[in-house]
Amino acid sequence: EKQVFQLRAHMYQARSLFAADSSGLSDPFARVFFISQSQCTEVLNETLCPTWDQLLVFDNVELYGEAHEMRDDPPIIVIEIYDQDTVGKADFMGRTFAKPLVKMSAEQYSPPRFPPQLEYYQIYRGNSTAGDLLAAFELLQVPP
Repeated sequence: EKQVFQLRAHMYQARSLFAADSSGLSDPFARVFFISQSQCTEVLNETLCPTWDQLLVFDNVELYGEAHEMRDDPPIIVIEIYDQDTVGKADFMGRTFAKPLVKMSAEQYSPPRFPPQLEYYQIYRGNSTAGDLLAAFELLQVPP
Protein backbone atom coordinates (compact mmCIF):
# COMPACT_ATOMS: atom_id res chain seq x y z
CA GLU A 1 0.00 0.00 0.00
CA LYS A 2 1.18 3.52 -0.80
CA GLN A 3 2.14 5.95 1.97
CA VAL A 4 3.04 9.58 1.34
CA PHE A 5 5.69 11.29 3.44
CA GLN A 6 7.63 14.52 3.80
CA LEU A 7 11.35 14.22 4.55
CA ARG A 8 12.98 17.05 6.50
CA ALA A 9 16.76 17.12 6.42
CA HIS A 10 18.13 19.49 9.08
CA MET A 11 21.62 20.10 7.71
CA TYR A 12 23.44 21.91 10.48
CA GLN A 13 27.18 21.66 9.97
CA ALA A 14 30.21 19.56 9.11
CA ARG A 15 33.64 19.51 10.72
CA SER A 16 37.16 18.24 9.98
CA LEU A 17 36.49 18.03 6.26
CA PHE A 18 39.10 17.03 3.73
CA ALA A 19 41.06 19.99 2.31
CA ALA A 20 40.22 19.77 -1.38
CA ASP A 21 41.84 23.00 -2.60
CA SER A 22 45.51 24.00 -2.79
CA SER A 23 44.74 26.70 -0.20
CA GLY A 24 44.20 23.94 2.37
CA LEU A 25 40.49 24.82 2.48
CA SER A 26 37.37 23.74 0.62
CA ASP A 27 34.14 25.26 -0.67
CA PRO A 28 31.79 22.59 0.64
CA PHE A 29 28.17 21.81 0.00
CA ALA A 30 26.11 18.73 0.80
CA ARG A 31 23.79 16.84 -1.53
CA VAL A 32 21.06 14.76 0.11
CA PHE A 33 19.58 11.81 -1.81
CA PHE A 34 16.35 10.11 -0.75
CA ILE A 35 14.47 7.60 -2.93
CA SER A 36 14.32 9.38 -6.31
CA GLN A 37 14.91 12.98 -5.15
CA SER A 38 18.00 14.99 -4.29
CA GLN A 39 18.64 18.49 -2.97
CA CYS A 40 21.71 20.54 -2.11
CA THR A 41 22.69 22.91 0.64
CA GLU A 42 24.26 26.22 -0.27
CA VAL A 43 28.01 26.37 -0.96
CA LEU A 44 30.12 27.89 1.83
CA ASN A 45 33.47 29.25 0.70
CA GLU A 46 36.91 28.51 2.15
CA THR A 47 36.11 26.41 5.18
CA LEU A 48 36.61 22.89 6.53
CA CYS A 49 33.86 23.40 9.13
CA PRO A 50 30.82 24.69 7.22
CA THR A 51 27.74 25.73 9.19
CA TRP A 52 24.86 25.52 6.71
CA ASP A 53 22.05 25.59 9.29
CA GLN A 54 19.67 24.78 6.46
CA LEU A 55 16.45 22.79 6.25
CA LEU A 56 15.90 20.77 3.06
CA VAL A 57 12.29 19.64 2.60
CA PHE A 58 11.34 16.79 0.27
CA ASP A 59 7.60 16.79 -0.40
CA ASN A 60 5.40 14.02 -1.81
CA VAL A 61 7.78 11.16 -1.09
CA GLU A 62 5.86 8.01 -2.05
CA LEU A 63 6.78 4.78 -0.29
CA TYR A 64 5.14 1.40 -0.72
CA GLY A 65 4.65 -1.13 2.04
CA GLU A 66 3.15 -1.60 5.47
CA ALA A 67 3.07 1.41 7.77
CA HIS A 68 4.81 -0.41 10.65
CA GLU A 69 7.64 -1.49 8.30
CA MET A 70 8.20 2.13 7.26
CA ARG A 71 8.31 3.21 10.88
CA ASP A 72 10.70 0.50 12.02
CA ASP A 73 12.90 0.27 8.94
CA PRO A 74 12.72 3.44 6.82
CA PRO A 75 14.73 3.83 3.62
CA ILE A 76 18.29 5.08 3.98
CA ILE A 77 19.30 8.67 3.21
CA VAL A 78 22.60 9.18 1.39
CA ILE A 79 24.49 12.42 2.03
CA GLU A 80 27.46 13.35 -0.13
CA ILE A 81 29.81 16.26 0.51
CA TYR A 82 31.37 18.08 -2.44
CA ASP A 83 33.88 20.86 -2.97
CA GLN A 84 32.54 23.45 -5.41
CA ASP A 85 35.19 24.52 -7.91
CA THR A 86 35.05 27.81 -9.77
CA VAL A 87 35.65 25.90 -12.99
CA GLY A 88 34.56 22.40 -13.83
CA LYS A 89 32.44 20.07 -11.79
CA ALA A 90 32.35 19.73 -8.04
CA ASP A 91 34.86 17.36 -6.42
CA PHE A 92 33.58 14.50 -4.26
CA MET A 93 34.83 14.83 -0.66
CA GLY A 94 32.99 12.05 1.15
CA ARG A 95 29.73 10.29 1.93
CA THR A 96 27.64 9.20 4.88
CA PHE A 97 24.32 7.44 5.46
CA ALA A 98 21.44 8.12 7.82
CA LYS A 99 18.06 6.69 8.74
CA PRO A 100 15.30 9.20 9.40
CA LEU A 101 13.21 9.28 12.56
CA VAL A 102 9.70 8.37 11.36
CA LYS A 103 6.43 9.90 12.53
CA MET A 104 3.19 8.29 11.36
CA SER A 105 0.24 10.64 10.89
CA ALA A 106 -1.58 9.33 13.99
CA GLU A 107 1.37 10.16 16.29
CA GLN A 108 1.84 13.47 18.05
CA TYR A 109 4.72 15.71 17.02
CA SER A 110 5.99 16.25 20.54
CA PRO A 111 8.90 15.51 22.89
CA PRO A 112 10.72 13.32 23.66
CA ARG A 113 10.87 11.92 20.09
CA PHE A 114 10.25 15.12 18.16
CA PRO A 115 11.83 17.30 17.06
CA PRO A 116 14.78 14.93 16.51
CA GLN A 117 18.12 15.70 18.12
CA LEU A 118 21.07 16.63 15.94
CA GLU A 119 23.63 13.85 15.77
CA TYR A 120 27.04 13.30 14.23
CA TYR A 121 27.43 11.05 11.19
CA GLN A 122 30.93 10.00 10.20
CA ILE A 123 31.83 10.94 6.63
CA TYR A 124 33.86 8.40 4.65
CA ARG A 125 35.99 8.80 1.56
CA GLY A 126 36.80 5.28 0.41
CA ASN A 127 37.91 3.44 3.56
CA SER A 128 39.17 6.51 5.38
CA THR A 129 37.22 8.95 7.51
CA ALA A 130 36.80 12.42 6.05
CA GLY A 131 35.05 14.41 8.75
CA ASP A 132 31.66 14.48 10.48
CA LEU A 133 28.23 15.77 9.56
CA LEU A 134 25.97 17.20 12.28
CA ALA A 135 22.38 16.77 11.14
CA ALA A 136 18.93 15.40 11.91
CA PHE A 137 16.46 13.69 9.60
CA GLU A 138 12.74 13.16 10.06
CA LEU A 139 10.21 11.44 7.85
CA LEU A 140 6.65 12.59 8.49
CA GLN A 141 3.66 10.72 7.13
CA VAL A 142 1.20 12.98 5.32
CA PRO A 143 -2.36 12.21 6.46
CA PRO A 144 -4.41 10.58 3.67
